[in-house]
Amino acid sequence: MNNLFIDDRAIEFMKKAIETEKASAMRIFTSGGGCCKQFEIIPVKKALKGDVVFIEGGITVYIEKAITDNTGSVGINFNEKKGLLIEFGPAEKYK
Repeated sequence: MNNLFIDDRAIEFMKKAIETEKASAMRIFTSGGGCCKQFEIIPVKKALKGDVVFIEGGITVYIEKAITDNTGSVGINFNEKKGLLIEFGPAEKYK
């Protein structure tokens, strides 16, 4: 993975979540199993072994290595009704 892009509203939302949870970063990872895997993003105090570290908009984001190995870019946007939305795509998507 080459790129992480976070829109301004998502940055503000994540900063508040980090502060509220007394965390130091956000982490994106997969959860669930079998055919029902999902992606999650939560405030955390530290990275897990193998996480890849990105800093964007003053926020540290740890991304599970399996995700970075299988996508070119990650985009995080904020939607008033849905909250944080994570998009995956080729590296060129956000140029």
